[in-house]
Amino acid sequence: MKSIVLSLLLSAGLFASSNHTAKVTETLSSGGYTYMKVQEGNNNYWIAMTQRDAKVGQSVTFSEQGWMKNFESKTLNRTFDNILFASDVTSQKTKLADIKPNVMSSQYAQKGTITIAELFKNRAKYATKSITIRGKVSKTSAGIMKRNWVHIDDDSRFENMDDIVFTSTGALPKVGDIVSATGTVAIDKDFGYGYFYPVIVEKSSFKK
Repeated sequence: MKSIVLSLLLSAGLFASSNHTAKVTETLSSGGYTYMKVQEGNNNYWIAMTQRDAKVGQSVTFSEQGWMKNFESKTLNRTFDNILFASDVTSQKTKLADIKPNVMSSQYAQKGTITIAELFKNRAKYATKSITIRGKVSKTSAGIMKRNWVHIDDDSRFENMDDIVFTSTGALPKVGDIVSATGTVAIDKDFGYGYFYPVIVEKSSFKK
């Protein structure tokens, strides 16, 4: 994970190693992050990483990015006394059935559009560029941090990533609408307060 823009308070020797393996005892996902309470030996603590599937009972291996005290997640309406921002998390119980095959094509694609899978696969190529994705609106959130947030799904998938967020200040499409969503790609975008996105599309507009 890219270093958090907020002022991280690094751990003062709380753990001897920067790499950890721990058991998940609780998990929450919101605003582009997954928060997991983990047990490592006799220690129980919270970690945060970019949003992904996590299940209670799994063992995970991760590396430290930095500790933060009194971190407030506005999307969860919760403050964590201490939380570790982590990266390179891998599940030790991942089953082959949980890894879905990549699907690079989309039934919604038209001339001049790209798929969500293509965007995730080549995110560095598209960074700062204007793109259009045609797909179905799966979720909307209005007026968060002076933006509207629109999730698009086009049935394509790359490394289990199949949902992309577009932000805008214009009118919101309706959930279930098939739209052509156009905007500017940003990568490793951290808005603070639990909003971190490896890929997001900003200054967007939507056309049926």
